[in-house]
Amino acid sequence: MTNKQRGPGSDEWRGMTPQDRGLTTPMVDDVFDALSDWRRRAVCRYLATCDAGGVEVSTLATAISKRAQASDVPEAEASAAAIERTLTETHLPVLHRLGIVDFDERSQSVRYWESPTVEKWAEHAQSVTDRTEF
Repeated sequence: MTNKQRGPGSDEWRGMTPQDRGLTTPMVDDVFDALSDWRRRAVCRYLATCDAGGVEVSTLATAISKRAQASDVPEAEASAAAIERTLTETHLPVLHRLGIVDFDERSQSVRYWESPTVEKWAEHAQSVTDRTEF
């Protein structure tokens, strides 16, 4: 029996576009919904600047935790464990439903489907929010 890799970087994802995976370009209202939470903004900003097209949830949570600890996020919300839990239970499923990311729950991996609209508004949100790290 072989251990076949699933998620970003796997053979099944290689060369696929959002349209291939049944995803569409998010509507403006969906973009605002996606960016209404600081954790989802942080996910979008991180993935937009990440060289790899996909990451493991634990890597994403650790990166967001470091940024959260450097900002005004309450300490209880800023731990990597707390962020990983809320990402997997709430925020990544929302971003997946909106077609902004592809979240594979089994492999705990996330792939970002570059979205100029999301990136533009996430950048704008960063410029006007008190949480400058997000």
